[in-house]
Amino acid sequence: MKIQIFKVQKEKGFRINLVDILFILLLILSSFYIYHEVNGMGYYFLLPLYIGFTFFLFCNLFRLRTKDEMLWTLFFLISTLTTMQFFENNWVLYTILFSFSFQSILIMRHFRSEGYRGIWYKR
Repeated sequence: MKIQIFKVQKEKGFRINLVDILFILLLILSSFYIYHEVNGMGYYFLLPLYIGFTFFLFCNLFRLRTKDEMLWTLFFLISTLTTMQFFENNWVLYTILFSFSFQSILIMRHFRSEGYRGIWYKR
């Protein structure tokens, strides 16, 4: 495995580059800021952490196709709007729960497909 700094890795398997690391660090710092500096926001600090976790899984570990990433994004937005309407106080937790369930289905489906090129790719 070669670690690319600014180049997009075309090889199959795990990938990471400086831009990915910076993006993930930005989301972690955002969560830390929300948790410590913005009072009364409940579980909102979990959203940047979850998005960073999903980004890492989709882009670096399992290497999902862009189509599946966009499908998850659409599902995430719809589940966010739905849970905000029906679960006023704990909508963040329900959004993460529903989105993680769908995320797991996408990863399992991708793992079984011929186009799989993630960390457990067998040559």
